[in-house]
Amino acid sequence: MADLVHQIEGILRKDPSRMYSKEEILNLLAPIKKDEEIERLLAELEVSSSLKESKSDVYATCRGGTVYYKWNKT
Repeated sequence: MADLVHQIEGILRKDPSRMYSKEEILNLLAPIKKDEEIERLLAELEVSSSLKESKSDVYATCRGGTVYYKWNKT
């Protein structure tokens, strides 16, 4: 699972100014992992980014019913 976290972070770090939709991340990682595993991890990242005391490197937001993720560390 830690490897999958690093892969998601790698995607987000490639272009830190860009927001990636959940579907984009699922498509990028589909050849190596099942959607259920990726979705569970993305949900955890979404929750951790919403906690005020969290120092999450990932920013997640929902727009128009779609969740977007962005690298948050400068």
